[in-house]
Amino acid sequence: MHILTASLAILSVDSLAQQGVATQSSGDYYPDHNACQGISPIAHKTYRPLKHARLQKMSIMMRHGDRVPVSLLQGDSTSYLLCNNPLETTSVSSPPGVYHGSTSYASPSMRNKIVASPEENLYAAAGAAYYWPNSNCEIDQLTGRGAAQTRAIGERLREIYVDLLHFLPHDLLKHPDDVLYLRNTNVLRTKISAANAFEGLYPERFRKGKQAVSLVTFPQSIETLTLNPVACPKLGAIYQGFVRSPVHAAHIKENAVLMVKANTVLGVALDPRYNTTLQGGQVLPRLCNKLSLCHVTNPKNCISPQEAQTLMEKSTFLYSRFLRVDVPGAGSSEIAKRLAAGPFLKNIADSIRGTLASDKKNGHHKVYRPFELYSAHDQSLDQVLSVVAEPNTPWPAYASTVIFELWQKKKGKSVVRVLHEGRVVPANKNLKCALDAYPVEVFLQFIESYVPKNTVAECAL
Repeated sequence: MHILTASLAILSVDSLAQQGVATQSSGDYYPDHNACQGISPIAHKTYRPLKHARLQKMSIMMRHGDRVPVSLLQGDSTSYLLCNNPLETTSVSSPPGVYHGSTSYASPSMRNKIVASPEENLYAAAGAAYYWPNSNCEIDQLTGRGAAQTRAIGERLREIYVDLLHFLPHDLLKHPDDVLYLRNTNVLRTKISAANAFEGLYPERFRKGKQAVSLVTFPQSIETLTLNPVACPKLGAIYQGFVRSPVHAAHIKENAVLMVKANTVLGVALDPRYNTTLQGGQVLPRLCNKLSLCHVTNPKNCISPQEAQTLMEKSTFLYSRFLRVDVPGAGSSEIAKRLAAGPFLKNIADSIRGTLASDKKNGHHKVYRPFELYSAHDQSLDQVLSVVAEPNTPWPAYASTVIFELWQKKKGKSVVRVLHEGRVVPANKNLKCALDAYPVEVFLQFIESYVPKNTVAECAL
């Protein structure tokens, strides 16, 4: 996850491991929630089409899959042999007209291969001071398991939106960008996750046009899918105010014993760079991949799986609560949501309006961006859920999704349905209505109320 540092360096939330990535208390509504694996809707099981309605659009936010830690703790000798999986493979296309006058040409598939051999690299020979020994993952890299998780999402989407609903075409022909809008943050693990989701949705045998599909990326300095304290300094100030608040201090004090134990097991109890956090981002990859939760030289000194779960749950406190809890002197959580989620909610609202307008004009034959995939981070999903969902909705897991569906009912009225963890999102009380078939204009007015009117003015300190 990202910590909004004093320098306000722009980061995606789950790239700052020191506070971790995990779940909030999920209550009875999400009893099967698992931080290691998000739950996708399944055709004919947990997914049901809206009765007496026609699907007009679907937009899915997807957290990337399983990854290794985003930072190296000094002395960490964990063996992360989790990468270089063939499921990372994606096909790319060269520019038009390269070969024999063809309009496009698919290149051979390629995949990353991380090599950290002491025989070839003197720095690797220095051991765990610079890199995990006997590993094949880059720090912060999507694992083979993570790639498979997001490919499975694409497969589930195909079962629902191609095979069940016949909403998307069976085969992807020419001009795929007219059908699919794919966007990722400027981070490799979200790009690979997006590519794998696409491969699951449209495997090569269903791609007839041999046209490249665009992966849209915003420049990192103006990214709207993650917290952006560089473009919006006031957002960073609100966050830092929460960090310094008595509420956060009480949270640290309450969990101090477990924090000391985790830092001792991880070998950083005396290292001030790392020993003030709960280490959820270090623990989660180990737990999810069944790696050791014990001290490197004392195998009897271990974090239990239950303690690891607790560390993950507690590690999301800062990122989740500053968008949901008002703290005197820290700034309003409503303003924080407006500055964090508002810029992306504008993307969602504008896209829905574009689909409605084109559907009306073209008589259902060609609508604006019928399918959208946003490959992003845990915090990306959480900041949107902070606006539309009940406050204790769980922290997004690896390969978790939030799906916005636009349906037109028989009388011509359009409604929005929002899904998370395979079921309808429990609505924020301010929506005053369930999110199983929410009137679209009312929904748009609600989310647009969080869109800044003057970004420069509202983000200024």
